[in-house]
Amino acid sequence: MICAMRLRIALLVAAGSGLACGPVLPDSGGELYLSPYLQNVTPTSITVMWETTKGIVGRVEFGENDRFDRQATDAEARTIHEVHLTGLDPATTYNYRVHFGDQVLSPASFTTAPPPGTPNWRMVVYGDNRSNPVTHARNVEQIMKLDPGLVINTGDLVAAGSRYEQWKTQYFDPLRGLAEHVALFPCLGNHEQNAIHYYNYHSLPDEQGEVYYSFDYGNAHFIALNSNARDAPFQRGDHQTEWLIADLEAHRDATWTFVFFHHPLFRAHATRGVTPQRWVWQPIFDKYGVDLVITGHDHHYMRSYPIGKYRGEPGRGVYHLISGGGGAPTYPMTPKAHAASRRRMHHITAINVMGDRLVGRGIDLDGHEFDTFVIDQQAVHPPDEFIAYEVFELERDLRVAVLELPVVEIADRAVEIAETLRVSNPFDLPIRATVTWHGTDGWVVPPSREGAVLEPGAALEIPIRARTTGTDIYPLPTATLSFRRPDGSRAFRNDTVRFEPLRVKRTETVRVPAMTTAPRVDGALDERGWSTAARLRPLVSVQGNALAARQVEARLAHRAGTLYLAARVEAQPGVVEHGTAGRDNRRALTDDSLRVALAVDDQVYMFIVTAGGAVLDARVGEVAPGPRRLRRILLQGLGWNSGFTAATAPTTSGWQAELAIPVSQLWGANAALRINLARHDLTPSSALCVSLDIACDLVNVAELTPTFGPSDLDHHIPMYESDPTAIDRLAPLVLQ
Repeated sequence: MICAMRLRIALLVAAGSGLACGPVLPDSGGELYLSPYLQNVTPTSITVMWETTKGIVGRVEFGENDRFDRQATDAEARTIHEVHLTGLDPATTYNYRVHFGDQVLSPASFTTAPPPGTPNWRMVVYGDNRSNPVTHARNVEQIMKLDPGLVINTGDLVAAGSRYEQWKTQYFDPLRGLAEHVALFPCLGNHEQNAIHYYNYHSLPDEQGEVYYSFDYGNAHFIALNSNARDAPFQRGDHQTEWLIADLEAHRDATWTFVFFHHPLFRAHATRGVTPQRWVWQPIFDKYGVDLVITGHDHHYMRSYPIGKYRGEPGRGVYHLISGGGGAPTYPMTPKAHAASRRRMHHITAINVMGDRLVGRGIDLDGHEFDTFVIDQQAVHPPDEFIAYEVFELERDLRVAVLELPVVEIADRAVEIAETLRVSNPFDLPIRATVTWHGTDGWVVPPSREGAVLEPGAALEIPIRARTTGTDIYPLPTATLSFRRPDGSRAFRNDTVRFEPLRVKRTETVRVPAMTTAPRVDGALDERGWSTAARLRPLVSVQGNALAARQVEARLAHRAGTLYLAARVEAQPGVVEHGTAGRDNRRALTDDSLRVALAVDDQVYMFIVTAGGAVLDARVGEVAPGPRRLRRILLQGLGWNSGFTAATAPTTSGWQAELAIPVSQLWGANAALRINLARHDLTPSSALCVSLDIACDLVNVAELTPTFGPSDLDHHIPMYESDPTAIDRLAPLVLQ
């Protein structure tokens, strides 16, 4: 059996150019290129695959008890061999050996799937093994010790699916010792690129062309979906989702229903937003009683509490598991109410099914168990272990509603804000909703009072009443929306929603004096002219709710058609030494940096200097909304160069910079000018990292004037990112 086998790791070959179709292989007499591996095991059949360097007819001899008294052959000469063994007995171990030409490979063994309805069996799930074959092989070693009946892979088998050679080095070679004994069931990840090699190398249930499929094992029904929206649309009416519904309907009698695909619907990733399939697939999974959804894509481990529609009494809900620690570099995480457990590490997940109960175990590269969970179909979930899906819908709609509120400009006089947020009520049962305001020294907000019972069909209305008490407006007040049963008892775990409904900015005009002598752009900031330059206000968090924790002391001046900026930047030591350097280095987009946005009428220009002294400028255009919109905006405009220069130097409290922007070529007489300054801070404080339980390589962004650009992230309600195209929110610029 597998637990007695020795792991064999093949030598890695150098990466070469990829091929879109079948490989061009050397004619070496039909030598072995990929060792045998198993696919599509059932109680009565299995498929044996391997690859040779020459087209040839292959043969598999097989039998029980060390006999090889049966055989099956390829239908024709081929390099990727796919031999189907049929007429087998359930839960039976067979030995087999592969023949091609005059070569006979060493025997191996497999065990067929158990009879339908078998209550006790084991599987292992993992994914995102791409890019690091050594780590992948260590995970495979742990899988082999478990002797599973099948292995589920949640995608990203290789780094670039169109590159033929990666399938051997990153996927199949590390699987040796396991893949010839246990059948593998994968789904498509984004890194597979929907390439022909994925389909050539797999033999899966093919009623849908192997793009998505289903199968049974023991007392469970499995469904593999394609969550790459570009290749497999997912909306209602699209073929994949309608097939999913029909398949779930046809298998309602399965004891267990497992669905696996690549992109998580509920995640704990620190820099990724909501997968849109959430709003289509989760209600379907809940309606048809899916027990566990298994995904990857996020390179870490996360399992959720059961998530489902609130029905007044405890329901089963759907568990979601992210097992993306197969080998690719791990990703940062952030706390989420739905996450029952999360770990940033390479790992596999073993799942033992025992009738109507299963036990899952997260296992690291050294074989240590770091998490154990139980799903019992007969268990009743207490409210603090159940996640109401309606709250996600309400949070989504609340973000949209806040984004539709006007941005209020505040000068040196008191301002009163009176608005009302209106969102649909997603609950089908009465629920008590209470809004509580959390005031700050600069604001007066309504007192707290118990909320009324919200009836089904009635819209949720949240009045916003806030008044400034002076000129010190930061931090802003926040509000909390909490839910309880009508009798006041707890209804579900995610019963509190914190949101930031105020969108305010100071009335700001930047008046820039002329310098008598142009400064040297050397990062020293030692010219006397800087003492008379315009001092910019402190920066505000990109959320627009508070002053930045790490500030920038910035001054502006101009001379002879050039705009000069001097800045002292608070940061932890080391950012200068490790920062990006050079000109037009795209890595500057993700580095610790200062960014100046200049708007000339309707055209925006961006000037970036990193802590390491790299300079980058861009002529900003508009792009459609979507993930990483700001990055796409900047990448689109990098072909433009202005002659912009900058220099940086380390300081005891961070770094400092001088910038020279040749503005005379950007605008003429009577142009409307605006400016913003943004700081991308890669060095959050240690205390902040600990309190938020996040990785310290995340970006904190602050702006001179908040632009309230909508973000794809959902860590706040709403979530913002810096938006240089929001010209009306940039500060007017006057050169004196």
